[in-house]
Parts: sequence; C-alpha cells; structure tokens
Amino acid sequence: MGTETSAECQSCGDESTLTEVRRVYVTPADWDTESKITPADDTEQWCDACVLHYPHQPV
Repeated sequence: MGTETSAECQSCGDESTLTEVRRVYVTPADWDTESKITPADDTEQWCDACVLHYPHQPV
C-alpha cells in the first residue's frame, strides 16, 4: 500500500488516515469509442473509503 499520513482527504475532505494514490480517469467503451484508462500526473492523499470506491493506482 502507499504512504500513509494524517490530514484531510483530497477527494472527499474526510479527516482521517490517508494513503498516497494517483487518481485514474476511466472512460468506458461505447459503440463508437474504445475504453480508456488515464492516470493523473500528480498524486493525492485519499482516505480509506475513497481508496475502496474510486479508481486509482497506489504510489
């Protein structure tokens, strides 16, 4: 798992133990486009709930 710190989650604002992650943007496939997964350039600090529910890459 990534580096853990205590502060405010950059995704939801919860104040708890955080993990450093890289946000991942997911574009689902459609009839005229292919699916696409694009990681963000910067890292963020996320709480456990956001890590469980949103696409990301551990740092």
